[in-house]
Amino acid sequence: MHTGPEDTRWSVNDVVTETGSTFKLNDAQWKAFRIITSHFIASYVKKDLNAEPVKQLMMLLTGPGGTGKTHVVKAVQTVMRHYGCAHLIRFLAPTGSAAALIDGMTV
Repeated sequence: MHTGPEDTRWSVNDVVTETGSTFKLNDAQWKAFRIITSHFIASYVKKDLNAEPVKQLMMLLTGPGGTGKTHVVKAVQTVMRHYGCAHLIRFLAPTGSAAALIDGMTV
C-alpha cells in the first residue's frame, strides 16, 4: 500500500497528482504547478542521456497577495524534494519577507 508521495514506489504522475491534491491547488495554481513539474520531470527524472539538453525554465509567477503563489512554490518544492533535487531550483521574491516564506532570495 502506498503511504504518500514520499513513498519511492509511486509513479511520477502519482507524486505530482498526490502533491497537487494534498496542497488543494485551484485551477490556476494547477496550471503553473504542472508547467513547472513537467519541465522538471523531463529534465531530471525521465532524462534521456542521448537527447538534447532541455532548456532552462524561467518562469514568473505573479499575482496579488493571497492568490497562492507561495502555495504553488511549496508544492513544487515538495515534488523536487521527493526526487532529491530541491537544490536544483532557485526561488526569487521582491521582498525579504516574501523570500523567507519560500526559502528563496530577493531579486
